[in-house]
Amino acid sequence: MSEKQELIDLLNALLEAERAGVETANHLLKQYPSEELDEQYKQLKKDEAWSCAGLHQAILREGGEPSMKTGDFVDKVIALETLRDKLVLLNKGQAWVARKIDQAIAFGTIPETEAFLTEMKKVHHTNIDEMEKYLLGN
Repeated sequence: MSEKQELIDLLNALLEAERAGVETANHLLKQYPSEELDEQYKQLKKDEAWSCAGLHQAILREGGEPSMKTGDFVDKVIALETLRDKLVLLNKGQAWVARKIDQAIAFGTIPETEAFLTEMKKVHHTNIDEMEKYLLGN
């Protein structure tokens, strides 16, 4: 497999994961409404949707075909019993995405793709930090 195809596959894995992130945010909003967390859920949903759009464009820009699949992460979150367990897994998923972004950048991408991925990583770290504040306080 060529490096370019490995990059496209990785970007598609990220796209599928971000779609699952949108579904996870929807699940949390519907099943675990919370004055304290609803804004975080909404921000997460917005950020995940923004990432989906950016990844779709990045895959096209890099010469690939965007996947239409959604990752299974939301099913893993739903399967957990407590909200705390769900939020801990959510943060682990966000950290996984940040690590995969580093791998994608290491392939050497078009500058516009690299700039998007760098911003996407920053957004994920912000979401991780915000959720950590909640988890540490509860």
